[in-house]
Amino acid sequence: MLVRPTEPPLEATSSPPPADAPSTAPRPKALGIQTGHHGRYTLLTMSGRLTADTVVTAEAQILTTIVLGPAPLHLALDLSRLDVVDLHGAHLLTKTHFAVRAARGTLHLIAPAHAPARGALSRYLLPHVVQHRQDLASLAPTGPSDPRSPSPLEALAGADR
Repeated sequence: MLVRPTEPPLEATSSPPPADAPSTAPRPKALGIQTGHHGRYTLLTMSGRLTADTVVTAEAQILTTIVLGPAPLHLALDLSRLDVVDLHGAHLLTKTHFAVRAARGTLHLIAPAHAPARGALSRYLLPHVVQHRQDLASLAPTGPSDPRSPSPLEALAGADR
């Protein structure tokens, strides 16, 4: 049995603004990425927004750094200047962790407790977080970059034997 609506359908009553009218809404701040070095670390400093509309650019820069970076790769992402990190940005950070591990490198994230990026991080990434850039110097090289440590593919191949 079908029921007829008792009210008339809604109609759009507003028209779009003219093309020459100035926009009243502030434009979102784009993502900025600067590449540098801090001790043995390749440092990518991100600023602005790590959201669905900027994550492709960030992923391209991160993957280029992983592929072209020196071996063993010690990558640090400085997230302290990010204003917003959405679900897409958080997912990219997790993917970055796996990509760096596959390249037999180490990843550290610089995210102070008050930074918006800190709340977006997966619990799997929290052991890789430092508060400040200066904290990187006190970290000992550990993890997959150790030459005696098998790569993820080697570890899987060894498990089949």
